[in-house]
Amino acid sequence: MIQELVKKFKGPFIWATVFSALSSILSISLITLVNEGVNAASEDDLRGLAGIFLLALLGMLAIGFFSQWLLAQLGTSLVYKIRLILLKRVLGVNYENLERIGGHRVLATVTTDVASIAESLSIIPIFAVNFATILGCFTYLGYLSFPLFLVLFTILFLGAGLSTMIMRKGEKCFTELREQEDGLFNTFKTLVDGSKELNINQHRRDFFYKDLATPNLDQVKSAEMSANFFWILNQNWAGSVLFLGLGLLVYIGSLVVKVPHEVLTSFVLFMIYLMGPIGFVMRSFSSVFKGKVAYQKIQSLNLFEHEQVEQRSAVQERLKDWQTLSAKGLCYSYRQEQETPFSIGPIDFSVSQGEVVYIRGSNGSGKSTFAKVLVGLYQAQKGELRLGDKCIDKDNIQWYRNHFSTIFSDFYLFEHILDKHGALVEQAEVQAHLEKLQMADKVSVRDGKLTMTTLSQGQRKRLAMILAYAEDAAIYLFDEWAADQDPYFRDYFYRELLPELKSRGKTVIVISHDDRYFHLADRMYQFDSGTAVLENQEQPQEQFA
Repeated sequence: MIQELVKKFKGPFIWATVFSALSSILSISLITLVNEGVNAASEDDLRGLAGIFLLALLGMLAIGFFSQWLLAQLGTSLVYKIRLILLKRVLGVNYENLERIGGHRVLATVTTDVASIAESLSIIPIFAVNFATILGCFTYLGYLSFPLFLVLFTILFLGAGLSTMIMRKGEKCFTELREQEDGLFNTFKTLVDGSKELNINQHRRDFFYKDLATPNLDQVKSAEMSANFFWILNQNWAGSVLFLGLGLLVYIGSLVVKVPHEVLTSFVLFMIYLMGPIGFVMRSFSSVFKGKVAYQKIQSLNLFEHEQVEQRSAVQERLKDWQTLSAKGLCYSYRQEQETPFSIGPIDFSVSQGEVVYIRGSNGSGKSTFAKVLVGLYQAQKGELRLGDKCIDKDNIQWYRNHFSTIFSDFYLFEHILDKHGALVEQAEVQAHLEKLQMADKVSVRDGKLTMTTLSQGQRKRLAMILAYAEDAAIYLFDEWAADQDPYFRDYFYRELLPELKSRGKTVIVISHDDRYFHLADRMYQFDSGTAVLENQEQPQEQFA
């Protein structure tokens, strides 16, 4: 990613460096002019230098402003580009891997890590200019008096050695701090997601505050204070070394090397000037190490091992006549650090085009896990999945997923309604569905967007059904859709909505506990402990009670 960004912003990096260098050159020129003014032989020489000084000052003001503006633009563009890259990468990550990573870690990455990387990259031009300024000034000082320059270089070299040791300690603290921030984001996610329970139960609220949130905040505070300690120590050490060098230069230059007064004055002026660039370089290491830790954190999430989100033009046409969706010997096991992780399979399953198939079973029997494998969210470790005559693998999995429209029990309700081509849907196109589901008096559609989604769970599921209708998929999968509906809409779901979808040639897979409606299914699968058995539909209805 870093190489891609540097290549993408090669031009802005170069221009920002060039103008920052010009600003630095003008600054050095001003110091040189001041030095010449101090040693001017006559008033006429001083007046001549004043005019040049004024022009250099105006040039530094204009070019300095433009270089800083370029750097600000570069920093903003870097943040935008990094977020865009991460957005594409996260969209391209398999759901199973994203679920394993954890939403709080992804959220921490797109906020904290993006800013850290952008900051470290945006200072590269000005870092390079300041470093070049230091080298340029050292070259000039070496030209004035090489023995005195060797004294200065030795002092700074020894100081830099200790500074490196301090910075390594600081980097370790930054790494620990970044790990603690993942926990902090998880804490705040819990605070928002569990707000109802925390408001109702005072004991749980007190426990969350005292035993979970506060210790986590204390850990973050401790790690941040440790990191700041080493960087503040490093900055102050750098300043102390500079003043130590300045004092020793005056002492050694006057009593040991015995350089001319003009040369010693030049060394003092340039050392005072170099405090700015050297101080900036030392402060920059903090941002550089933060960026390094952030990049390592992003790399650890493995977001860059997966393909980017496909463009709309790459979406392949769905099959119109596929006859049968089948799974043979399908097995899946959660990759958890347990002795006996939950698993399903081997499962044989099939549904014909235009059928309504029910899946029943007790809680924890593997129904929802199987559904996620069936629609391609989880990748089976064994077995075969086929749509028509096509075997599903990693090369055509997204094409396969495009045949489905799903409403899982933990669904997310999007505000925008899209048709099967990905275009926004207007009010007139879904008005009939809004009225059938008795949502027309509560919600409308403007510019393809639902005007309200903060409703009861049952009403939100009805809106999700409208989104599913609009997608016009070939296969629908509903996971306990009727569980949050009142008796009228539960009955409507089984007796009217599902038959309507079937009459349109749609294939419907329903996960349900509503045994009174099991006889309406074309076929039914019974799940138990991760395995599935096809039920005999000729048995009496009481069989499924």
